[in-house]
Amino acid sequence: MSEFIWNMAVSFQLLFIVISSVIFIYIREKSFKYYALYNIFLVIYVLSRNDSHYEAFERLFIGWLGTKNTHIFTEILSFYVQISFYNLYTIFALYFLDLQKHTKKYFSRVLLLMRALAVLFFILGIICGFLKDDDLYISLYTFLYLPIMLTVFVLSMIRAIKYSGKHRHFFLFGVTTFVCCALIAFIGSFVSSLGMENPIVYFFVGIVIETIFFSLGLAYKLKLLTVEKNRIYNQITKHKHQQEISKLQGLIEGEEAERERLARDLHDGIAGDLAAIKHHLCFLNQQKQLPEEKEQMDELIQIVDKSVVQIREISHNLSPSSITNFGLIKAIENYCRKTEQHYPLKIHIEVQDENPEISERNEIHIYRIIQELINNILKHADATDAYLTIRQHLSELIIHVEDNGKGFSMDSHSDGIGFGNIASRVKFLNGSFRKLDTQKGSCFQIKIHHQDLNPI
Repeated sequence: MSEFIWNMAVSFQLLFIVISSVIFIYIREKSFKYYALYNIFLVIYVLSRNDSHYEAFERLFIGWLGTKNTHIFTEILSFYVQISFYNLYTIFALYFLDLQKHTKKYFSRVLLLMRALAVLFFILGIICGFLKDDDLYISLYTFLYLPIMLTVFVLSMIRAIKYSGKHRHFFLFGVTTFVCCALIAFIGSFVSSLGMENPIVYFFVGIVIETIFFSLGLAYKLKLLTVEKNRIYNQITKHKHQQEISKLQGLIEGEEAERERLARDLHDGIAGDLAAIKHHLCFLNQQKQLPEEKEQMDELIQIVDKSVVQIREISHNLSPSSITNFGLIKAIENYCRKTEQHYPLKIHIEVQDENPEISERNEIHIYRIIQELINNILKHADATDAYLTIRQHLSELIIHVEDNGKGFSMDSHSDGIGFGNIASRVKFLNGSFRKLDTQKGSCFQIKIHHQDLNPI
């Protein structure tokens, strides 16, 4: 039975040397580096508990050191190996329980203590070796090292219960069982009056139990790491998206401000100048003139009138005041009717909701998107009919703009016809913009969630 448990303990540790090494390489979590080193020293110790391995190891040094010195050397080395894997396990446990994040001062002090104990007992091992007194080394281990480590264990348990995540439950149960089994094995080995037969079995049992519960804790820890990694990734993605939106907002608002400035300049400046020119032309037209001169003057007045109308149209398109006065849908309908007056294009409009809940700023974006799509049809589609549909579906506003022309793709006409502006505005609204497959003409679809159209 003891041999079966010994084999199981060795197998578990060899397996976890590989697992912890792979995990360390994959996620660069320091705790798994220390766990791999702990398992290496633990395997060395467990192998030395097998008589045949122990004797084979001694035979390597008998020729150099002699029988007595070899026995002293192997005893001291055996206990130093224990010190090494207990130290490494302690450091691993602190990392695994995230105490380096929550109790930085305590973590630093324990780390310094582990290093100091490793150096101290290495020096003491050399001294005891020269003195040829392995019993002294064992006494120092028993009455100095073990009490210190038990104190660190208790203090770390208290902090882990207070600060660590839910994975601590599996780990603390496993490590407590391991410590108890190790103490039973140690006491049973040196207190013969207890009459314990082969007490090292308790140590092997503790290793197996600790490994099983560590596996459960590891699975939970990896789950927490994955959740945290995804959370950080989502935060970074959201932050980048917000930065892009802020940049787009600045560009779009700058563009709208420039449109409004140009509209004012056209309306107040050039339109006013044309009105003054028309006034003077009318005054001159009332003077005595030859019939030919009067006819030319009438033509000039008509040209000025047309120019005034065109400038007003341009000014209106640059800064559509009808959105503020009448709402988005009426502004779109007015734009479509005026477009029909100047171009051989019939625009069929179908609106599901005449008063959609959209903020005024976003109404301008929707207006510009539809305006740009219709302009593209006028310039590139050679269409006679266009179809504009605005409808609500579940929690989305869906816009379709379709024509019966020759069709055009977003890629082949991506430069100079406003697809970049459309895409920027749709992205600013957290919407989607795509071209749908049609047998004839072109069809574009925009989807925008309601909460992005009317943010609180």
